[in-house]
Amino acid sequence: MTDQRETRPPVLPNEQKPMGAPVVHAPGLPFMESVGEVRTVLRNMALPLMAADAATEVSGEHLMEKAGTMSEMPPSHNSGPQRASEVTMPTRSDGYLRLEVRFENGKLSVIGAKIVPGALTNPTALIQGKAYEVLIADQQISVGSLPDVGVRRAFANRDVPGPEGKHRFVQVPAFEFFVRVPTVHITAENLSKMNVILYEVRETPDRLVPTLAMQKQPGVEAMEVVRVSGIQLESIPEVVRLQLEAIIDEKRNAH
Repeated sequence: MTDQRETRPPVLPNEQKPMGAPVVHAPGLPFMESVGEVRTVLRNMALPLMAADAATEVSGEHLMEKAGTMSEMPPSHNSGPQRASEVTMPTRSDGYLRLEVRFENGKLSVIGAKIVPGALTNPTALIQGKAYEVLIADQQISVGSLPDVGVRRAFANRDVPGPEGKHRFVQVPAFEFFVRVPTVHITAENLSKMNVILYEVRETPDRLVPTLAMQKQPGVEAMEVVRVSGIQLESIPEVVRLQLEAIIDEKRNAH
């Protein structure tokens, strides 16, 4: 029987030693020149150098434009030279009003207000728990979920025995939350008809019907906790009243 060890190729070293035999990993490739046999190729002085000018013009289709040039755009009718676009600064009526509402002793009261720029988009669905709704007459103009509002989390503590040491939620008697109202609805007439309602939502569908009041929404099971029936300017803090009056005056002057 032939010894398979005789047919195996020898293991070549990975490092070429200065005085050792040459390491050839690919004997089929041509060898490099021996040391001292590398010759420098001199330029033929009779041949012209590469031209410093641009290359000869080439004509044809689908060619790139010259560097540093711009294609001419046909001028639009009556446009004239291009000018910087005018930036319109947003006004108070372009955003929404963020009301800070406090729940205490079973009542709601407006304690703060702030104008926020940008459009207000109502959510298409709610989650279980507390939620708010803003109505003008029977039309819903704002709605939103209030996750973890009115509760305080108590995390598990192994050093405390019994239920007190387990993770749980503790109801708090007083809390604040934010209500968002589009400023387009902030008028003296609408404020007196505006209802802010706090709900406890138990069941809710995957999608709400826009502008439909909560109690009329199909698939919604919600219990009303408390509401503010009409926002009276004379009964709210002065800072909030001044903010609302400024919005009303600006909207009145705009018309």
